[in-house]
Amino acid sequence: MKYREWIWVGSITSAIIVLFFYQTIIFGKVPFPGDILASDFQPWRSTSYLGFGAGGVPNKAQYPDVIRQIYPWKTLVIASLKQAKLPLWNPYNFSGAPLLANFQSAVLYPLNVFYLFVSQIDAWTILIILQPVLAIIFTYLYCRKIGMKPLARWMAALSFGFSGFMAVWLEYNTVGHVILWLPLLLLAIENRSWAMLTLGNAMALLAGHPQVYAYLLVLTLLYALFRTKHILPAFAFTALGIGVAGIQLIPGIELIRSAARSPHEPENLFAKILIQPWQLLALPFPNIFGNPATRTYWPTDTFVGKVTTIGLVPLFFSFSAFRRKDPLTRWFIVATGIILVLITNNPITQLLYRIPIPVLTSSSPTLMSFLLAFSLAMVCGLGLDYWMSDTHSIKKLIRRIVEVGAIFILLFIARRFGFSTRALIYGALLSAATLSLFWVAIQFPKIRFHAVVLILIVHTLDLFVYFTRFNPFSPRALVFPNHPILSYLKEKSPDRYWGYGTANIAANFASQYRIFSPEGYDPLYPKSYGQFIYGTPIFTNTTRSDAAIASHFGDGGLSNIEKQHTLNALSVRYILDRAENSSNAKMFPPEIFTKVYAFEDWSVYENINAKPRASVEHGTARILSYEPERVIIEVENLVPGMLTLTDTYYPGWKATVDDAPATILPTDQALRQVSVPEGKHTVIMTYEPANVRVGIIVSMLSIAAIIVGLVIIKA
Repeated sequence: MKYREWIWVGSITSAIIVLFFYQTIIFGKVPFPGDILASDFQPWRSTSYLGFGAGGVPNKAQYPDVIRQIYPWKTLVIASLKQAKLPLWNPYNFSGAPLLANFQSAVLYPLNVFYLFVSQIDAWTILIILQPVLAIIFTYLYCRKIGMKPLARWMAALSFGFSGFMAVWLEYNTVGHVILWLPLLLLAIENRSWAMLTLGNAMALLAGHPQVYAYLLVLTLLYALFRTKHILPAFAFTALGIGVAGIQLIPGIELIRSAARSPHEPENLFAKILIQPWQLLALPFPNIFGNPATRTYWPTDTFVGKVTTIGLVPLFFSFSAFRRKDPLTRWFIVATGIILVLITNNPITQLLYRIPIPVLTSSSPTLMSFLLAFSLAMVCGLGLDYWMSDTHSIKKLIRRIVEVGAIFILLFIARRFGFSTRALIYGALLSAATLSLFWVAIQFPKIRFHAVVLILIVHTLDLFVYFTRFNPFSPRALVFPNHPILSYLKEKSPDRYWGYGTANIAANFASQYRIFSPEGYDPLYPKSYGQFIYGTPIFTNTTRSDAAIASHFGDGGLSNIEKQHTLNALSVRYILDRAENSSNAKMFPPEIFTKVYAFEDWSVYENINAKPRASVEHGTARILSYEPERVIIEVENLVPGMLTLTDTYYPGWKATVDDAPATILPTDQALRQVSVPEGKHTVIMTYEPANVRVGIIVSMLSIAAIIVGLVIIKA
């Protein structure tokens, strides 16, 4: 691509980014769901912020998992990387759990480099903006390679870069970083650029969502089979790209195999997760069933899981794609159709998904909707490319207007089924604007280019409306503000805490503030720990992302006494309470729970029956140093016995007693214990998982093989 074209691409992309992210660039807000943090989550919802009463901050109710998972994990990862340490273990949730092996922590994603030079929230913002930027640029370059005209390239690039899928997953800052590499991988196949193919696969796999990467991988391999005769190097360098991510992949696979996560129940998959055929109306009209950000979405499933739109305007050009006779256009048309089948509830998926299929049935098949967005964007881009040079007539346009009008008349008649009148009116106006510009382009061929530019502007504004309606931008003051309750708990580390009733604090906030919780929220955590938390008879092998002690005694199937035993066994020394919770002497008898701190309507009680974090039955144990991957304990045993550390047992933890190797065994509660002889001893537990060493070897061998392979090919 020539220098002048790069200038144009950069300038147009920059202008579009300024539009979509004006709240950040002009007003200094950040793409972070601080609105829902302050309004819906304790302890902040009990405190006033930005002049609003407690819990009164206006919010869009989107991206709760960003504040409950992604951002806190990123906080731990960046803190370790800045200390030149590999963040292997998270001691703050689940009484300890793997961190590197948890794919969504994206520990080794190369673009994390931004976190090393600017503040976390600034780097977070840069990475969010980079998702549509890179997706647009890579798609544009791919479209250029396959011969699309400039305006068609922009149609496809904008439709994918700001597709509905990208928009609703944007602030997760993981999924978008997987899918943005798709057009670059296809470009690499077209160019037979094996280095680019390797890089793209490694980047996509390290970005933080293996299920989405698996879908991307399947499409790229099928594309390679279709488009290149160099199948062997394409597949080999793809495999080597995966191998580069071995340091992430090998530990992650072990965690998946031992995790509580399991396949979806088929009936739930068909009824709630897959897109129902009637919901495909959201493809041209994304808000026809309402929008969750405005509290108008009425289906009982999730809006985010059902997003298929790339905008209404491009669909008008999709018909022209069917008049093209080239194999590539047909390939994308077929791909679009197959993906539509796979993400919807229909007779084929009713049969297919009753068979346990890795990735498909353990995750959500609708996550492959990004493939629909890309394939459909390509179909529409190729359609526009053909339309620009096709023969048109006013007669054909009138027929199209009548067809579109009839569709809207039927939809307005069918409003009683719950269709949004506002969404239909908006769609009608958008269609009228597009068809009017069609008329201009047909009636005045000399200004057809300019008419299509206006169509692209209309499309961009439509994407902007959808993007802005859904995505929250918050003042920096709402990015995990400090709170006295959290500060108090941090002073008491490493003892654990638990919130009763409305004093419950979402589990993974512990990771953000480096305080210690027995609970956790994560698709991947050790199954044995979940069995202990819930009780083996209660724990079922169903899809589960959390390990939680119910916030009210008497909830969740465990008795009050059993819950107290669980809290005691996990060293939960501090219990949070609030004045609005109903008092019950049976829950917090004063001889066991002593009030030690108060702030406004919050109280903190000390549980004197809580087991020490480190203990022996006959003697004393004192923690000298507690770090995520290394714990040093001084033990004085009156007789030989077991040292118990109330942290989760997991393969990879090793122990020494006075520098002599010792075996770590699981307790009945899935915690760690080590046999210690009589007398005074120093016990050191370190997390040195063999799977990480194996992963490093795989990564290094893959890099070496890539270098050798590229040298051989060039020679």
